[in-house]
Amino acid sequence: MKDYLYKYEMHIHTSPCSGGGADIRDHIDCLKKKGYSGMVVTNHFYGGDTRIDRGLPWEEFVNAYRQDYLYGLEYAKRVDFDLLFGLEEQVGNGQEILIYGITPDLIANHPELKYASAEAFAKVVHSAGGLVYQAHPYRNRWYISAPYPLDCLDKLDGIEVYNAGNEKEWNDSAKRLAEEKGLLCVAGSDGHSTASAGKAGIATKVRIKSNKDLVRILKNQEYIIFVNEQGEDI
Repeated sequence: MKDYLYKYEMHIHTSPCSGGGADIRDHIDCLKKKGYSGMVVTNHFYGGDTRIDRGLPWEEFVNAYRQDYLYGLEYAKRVDFDLLFGLEEQVGNGQEILIYGITPDLIANHPELKYASAEAFAKVVHSAGGLVYQAHPYRNRWYISAPYPLDCLDKLDGIEVYNAGNEKEWNDSAKRLAEEKGLLCVAGSDGHSTASAGKAGIATKVRIKSNKDLVRILKNQEYIIFVNEQGEDI
Protein backbone atom coordinates (compact mmCIF):
# COMPACT_ATOMS: atom_id res chain seq x y z
CA MET A 1 0.00 0.00 0.00
CA LYS A 2 2.85 2.40 0.80
CA ASP A 3 3.93 2.51 -2.87
CA TYR A 4 0.45 3.53 -4.00
CA LEU A 5 0.72 7.18 -3.10
CA TYR A 6 -1.98 8.74 -5.28
CA LYS A 7 -5.63 8.30 -4.40
CA TYR A 8 -8.54 8.95 -6.77
CA GLU A 9 -12.28 9.22 -6.23
CA MET A 10 -13.99 7.37 -9.09
CA HIS A 11 -17.69 7.99 -8.43
CA ILE A 12 -18.84 11.45 -7.34
CA HIS A 13 -21.63 13.92 -8.09
CA THR A 14 -21.62 17.69 -8.23
CA SER A 15 -24.15 20.51 -8.15
CA PRO A 16 -26.08 21.76 -9.99
CA CYS A 17 -25.71 18.94 -12.54
CA SER A 18 -26.63 15.98 -10.29
CA GLY A 19 -29.46 15.97 -7.81
CA GLY A 20 -28.11 16.50 -4.31
CA GLY A 21 -24.53 17.08 -5.44
CA ALA A 22 -22.13 19.48 -3.74
CA ASP A 23 -20.27 22.32 -5.44
CA ILE A 24 -17.37 20.80 -7.36
CA ARG A 25 -14.84 23.15 -5.78
CA ASP A 26 -16.01 22.11 -2.33
CA HIS A 27 -15.54 18.47 -3.33
CA ILE A 28 -12.01 19.25 -4.51
CA ASP A 29 -11.10 21.01 -1.27
CA CYS A 30 -12.63 18.21 0.79
CA LEU A 31 -10.87 15.44 -1.12
CA LYS A 32 -7.51 17.20 -1.03
CA LYS A 33 -7.85 17.42 2.74
CA LYS A 34 -8.55 13.69 2.81
CA GLY A 35 -5.35 12.94 0.91
CA TYR A 36 -6.71 12.53 -2.62
CA SER A 37 -4.77 13.51 -5.73
CA GLY A 38 -7.80 13.67 -8.00
CA MET A 39 -11.26 12.53 -9.00
CA VAL A 40 -13.38 11.60 -11.98
CA VAL A 41 -16.61 13.62 -12.11
CA THR A 42 -19.43 11.13 -12.82
CA ASN A 43 -22.59 13.22 -12.84
CA HIS A 44 -25.97 11.73 -13.67
CA PHE A 45 -26.56 11.95 -17.40
CA TYR A 46 -29.65 12.17 -19.61
CA GLY A 47 -31.52 9.13 -18.34
CA GLY A 48 -30.63 9.60 -14.67
CA ASP A 49 -31.15 12.08 -11.88
CA THR A 50 -29.82 15.06 -13.81
CA ARG A 51 -30.79 18.67 -13.16
CA ILE A 52 -30.07 19.72 -16.75
CA ASP A 53 -33.12 20.59 -18.88
CA ARG A 54 -33.86 17.59 -21.09
CA GLY A 55 -35.91 19.87 -23.34
CA LEU A 56 -32.71 21.40 -24.69
CA PRO A 57 -31.41 20.29 -28.10
CA TRP A 58 -28.85 17.52 -27.67
CA GLU A 59 -25.67 19.57 -28.13
CA GLU A 60 -26.99 22.28 -25.82
CA PHE A 61 -27.87 19.66 -23.23
CA VAL A 62 -24.37 18.18 -23.33
CA ASN A 63 -22.82 21.65 -23.19
CA ALA A 64 -24.89 22.49 -20.11
CA TYR A 65 -24.00 19.09 -18.61
CA ARG A 66 -20.27 19.70 -18.97
CA GLN A 67 -20.32 23.05 -17.19
CA ASP A 68 -19.83 21.56 -13.70
CA TYR A 69 -16.69 19.85 -14.94
CA LEU A 70 -15.35 22.94 -16.69
CA TYR A 71 -16.13 25.09 -13.66
CA GLY A 72 -14.02 22.80 -11.53
CA LEU A 73 -11.20 22.29 -14.03
CA GLU A 74 -9.69 25.77 -13.75
CA TYR A 75 -9.76 25.56 -9.95
CA ALA A 76 -8.32 22.03 -9.97
CA LYS A 77 -5.34 23.18 -11.99
CA ARG A 78 -4.78 26.04 -9.58
CA VAL A 79 -4.67 23.76 -6.53
CA ASP A 80 -2.76 20.90 -8.23
CA PHE A 81 -5.64 18.41 -8.30
CA ASP A 82 -6.24 15.94 -11.15
CA LEU A 83 -9.79 16.37 -12.45
CA LEU A 84 -11.15 14.11 -15.19
CA PHE A 85 -14.49 13.90 -16.98
CA GLY A 86 -16.72 10.85 -16.77
CA LEU A 87 -20.42 10.18 -16.38
CA GLU A 88 -23.03 7.90 -14.84
CA GLU A 89 -26.02 6.94 -16.94
CA GLN A 90 -29.22 5.09 -16.15
CA VAL A 91 -29.78 2.36 -18.74
CA GLY A 92 -33.14 0.91 -17.70
CA ASN A 93 -34.63 -0.74 -14.61
CA GLY A 94 -32.81 1.81 -12.46
CA GLN A 95 -29.48 0.19 -13.37
CA GLU A 96 -26.54 2.49 -14.08
CA ILE A 97 -23.18 2.47 -15.81
CA LEU A 98 -20.00 4.45 -15.11
CA ILE A 99 -18.00 5.71 -18.06
CA TYR A 100 -14.33 6.67 -18.02
CA GLY A 101 -11.76 7.92 -20.51
CA ILE A 102 -14.02 10.05 -22.71
CA THR A 103 -14.60 13.74 -23.44
CA PRO A 104 -17.87 15.72 -23.50
CA ASP A 105 -17.31 16.26 -27.23
CA LEU A 106 -17.64 12.53 -27.87
CA ILE A 107 -21.07 12.50 -26.24
CA ALA A 108 -22.14 15.68 -28.04
CA ASN A 109 -21.36 14.02 -31.37
CA HIS A 110 -23.63 11.04 -30.65
CA PRO A 111 -27.25 12.14 -30.15
CA GLU A 112 -28.32 8.51 -30.51
CA LEU A 113 -27.12 8.07 -26.92
CA LYS A 114 -30.29 9.71 -25.64
CA TYR A 115 -31.84 6.94 -23.51
CA ALA A 116 -29.36 4.46 -25.01
CA SER A 117 -28.83 0.94 -23.70
CA ALA A 118 -25.65 -0.02 -21.89
CA GLU A 119 -24.51 -1.99 -24.91
CA ALA A 120 -25.09 0.97 -27.26
CA PHE A 121 -23.21 3.27 -24.91
CA ALA A 122 -20.33 0.79 -24.70
CA LYS A 123 -20.03 0.64 -28.48
CA VAL A 124 -19.56 4.40 -28.76
CA VAL A 125 -17.29 4.65 -25.73
CA HIS A 126 -15.10 1.75 -26.85
CA SER A 127 -14.73 3.31 -30.30
CA ALA A 128 -13.05 6.27 -28.58
CA GLY A 129 -10.90 4.11 -26.30
CA GLY A 130 -12.97 4.60 -23.14
CA LEU A 131 -14.20 2.09 -20.57
CA VAL A 132 -17.64 1.16 -19.23
CA TYR A 133 -18.37 -0.36 -15.81
CA GLN A 134 -21.66 -1.35 -14.26
CA ALA A 135 -22.26 0.78 -11.18
CA HIS A 136 -23.32 -0.98 -7.95
CA PRO A 137 -24.62 -4.13 -9.74
CA TYR A 138 -26.45 -5.64 -6.76
CA ARG A 139 -27.98 -2.49 -5.30
CA ASN A 140 -31.49 -3.35 -4.10
CA ARG A 141 -33.75 -0.31 -3.85
CA TRP A 142 -37.35 0.56 -4.66
CA TYR A 143 -36.53 1.92 -8.12
CA ILE A 144 -34.61 -1.21 -9.20
CA SER A 145 -36.95 -4.12 -9.88
CA ALA A 146 -34.16 -6.58 -10.71
CA PRO A 147 -30.98 -5.75 -8.75
CA TYR A 148 -28.60 -7.95 -10.72
CA PRO A 149 -25.71 -7.66 -13.15
CA LEU A 150 -26.68 -6.41 -16.61
CA ASP A 151 -27.37 -9.03 -19.26
CA CYS A 152 -24.79 -7.36 -21.52
CA LEU A 153 -22.03 -7.44 -18.89
CA ASP A 154 -19.75 -9.30 -21.31
CA LYS A 155 -19.89 -6.23 -23.58
CA LEU A 156 -18.68 -3.94 -20.79
CA ASP A 157 -15.27 -3.72 -19.13
CA GLY A 158 -15.97 -4.31 -15.48
CA ILE A 159 -18.05 -3.51 -12.43
CA GLU A 160 -17.98 -1.34 -9.35
CA VAL A 161 -17.05 -3.77 -6.60
CA TYR A 162 -17.30 -1.31 -3.73
CA ASN A 163 -19.76 1.57 -3.47
CA ALA A 164 -19.92 3.44 -0.16
CA GLY A 165 -23.67 3.89 -0.57
CA ASN A 166 -24.28 0.14 -0.75
CA GLU A 167 -25.00 -2.48 1.87
CA LYS A 168 -22.05 -4.77 2.62
CA GLU A 169 -23.75 -7.82 1.12
CA TRP A 170 -24.25 -6.02 -2.20
CA ASN A 171 -20.58 -5.07 -2.39
CA ASP A 172 -19.55 -8.59 -1.38
CA SER A 173 -21.67 -10.04 -4.19
CA ALA A 174 -20.03 -7.68 -6.67
CA LYS A 175 -16.56 -8.72 -5.52
CA ARG A 176 -17.40 -12.40 -5.94
CA LEU A 177 -18.78 -11.77 -9.42
CA ALA A 178 -15.63 -9.89 -10.46
CA GLU A 179 -13.46 -12.77 -9.23
CA GLU A 180 -15.59 -15.40 -10.96
CA LYS A 181 -15.66 -13.63 -14.32
CA GLY A 182 -12.26 -11.92 -14.22
CA LEU A 183 -13.79 -8.47 -14.53
CA LEU A 184 -11.97 -5.19 -14.10
CA CYS A 185 -12.87 -3.53 -10.82
CA VAL A 186 -13.43 0.00 -9.61
CA ALA A 187 -14.62 1.55 -6.36
CA GLY A 188 -15.99 4.90 -5.28
CA SER A 189 -17.96 6.73 -2.64
CA ASP A 190 -20.91 7.65 -4.89
CA GLY A 191 -20.66 10.86 -2.89
CA HIS A 192 -23.08 13.72 -3.36
CA SER A 193 -22.36 15.82 -0.28
CA THR A 194 -18.81 16.46 0.85
CA ALA A 195 -19.59 14.40 3.96
CA SER A 196 -20.28 11.34 1.81
CA ALA A 197 -17.30 11.77 -0.52
CA GLY A 198 -13.86 10.22 -0.12
CA LYS A 199 -14.92 6.88 1.32
CA ALA A 200 -13.42 4.67 -1.40
CA GLY A 201 -11.47 4.80 -4.61
CA ILE A 202 -8.35 3.58 -6.34
CA ALA A 203 -4.72 4.25 -5.42
CA THR A 204 -1.91 4.36 -7.97
CA LYS A 205 1.87 4.62 -8.08
CA VAL A 206 1.76 7.52 -10.52
CA ARG A 207 -0.54 10.48 -10.94
CA ILE A 208 -3.38 10.32 -13.44
CA LYS A 209 -3.07 13.43 -15.59
CA SER A 210 -5.17 12.45 -18.61
CA ASN A 211 -7.78 10.06 -19.96
CA LYS A 212 -4.95 8.13 -21.60
CA ASP A 213 -3.31 7.66 -18.20
CA LEU A 214 -6.59 6.61 -16.62
CA VAL A 215 -7.49 4.03 -19.27
CA ARG A 216 -3.99 2.52 -19.26
CA ILE A 217 -3.96 2.21 -15.48
CA LEU A 218 -7.42 0.68 -15.33
CA LYS A 219 -6.84 -1.75 -18.22
CA ASN A 220 -3.48 -2.89 -16.90
CA GLN A 221 -4.77 -3.00 -13.31
CA GLU A 222 -1.94 -0.76 -12.15
CA TYR A 223 -3.82 0.26 -9.03
CA ILE A 224 -5.30 -1.03 -5.83
CA ILE A 225 -8.77 -0.47 -4.46
CA PHE A 226 -9.00 1.08 -1.02
CA VAL A 227 -11.91 1.63 1.32
CA ASN A 228 -12.11 4.39 3.91
CA GLU A 229 -15.63 3.91 5.24
CA GLN A 230 -15.43 6.63 7.87
CA GLY A 231 -14.30 9.19 5.33
CA GLU A 232 -11.65 10.60 7.68
CA ASP A 233 -8.39 12.16 6.53
CA ILE A 234 -6.06 9.48 5.16
